[in-house]
Amino acid sequence: MSLRFCLIGCTVAVLSAVPAMASVLDGPARFCGYSPVIDLLPGERVETLDSGIHGGTFRWTGDFGSLEANGIGWASKPKGRVALGQNGKGRVRFAQRRAEGQYVVAIWNGAHGAAYFSSADPITKPQLAAIDRVDLFEEGQQPEGCSLRTIFSWE
Repeated sequence: MSLRFCLIGCTVAVLSAVPAMASVLDGPARFCGYSPVIDLLPGERVETLDSGIHGGTFRWTGDFGSLEANGIGWASKPKGRVALGQNGKGRVRFAQRRAEGQYVVAIWNGAHGAAYFSSADPITKPQLAAIDRVDLFEEGQQPEGCSLRTIFSWE
């Protein structure tokens, strides 16, 4: 019986959200979130928002406007139809759709790396061009050249 309570307690501890402090990261620089990798241009910035074991969220702003991003390092294939087939970075972009009152565009690396970009307004062509610059990695991989990154911490 005590093993059962221990397992329940450990599960609750792992699943509990720990508030993270937001950070603002300015470009130009290579930002490695979890799982997006973005070569930030001058004037672009990332504000980290929230994180968990397999992913995290951030706000990405630049000349294209602003997008909320949810990166996942251990994801399944996103819902919807593919709008842009595999690009030079080896990933696909899914068609824009509505979800929970937001316009959402997903990208996927064909394995376990995915990112969802959302906005209250329809996602524009400049925002799609920015999304097309994003690379992905997944759990167990270490992207190179990251001068700005988010990391997982139990604290």
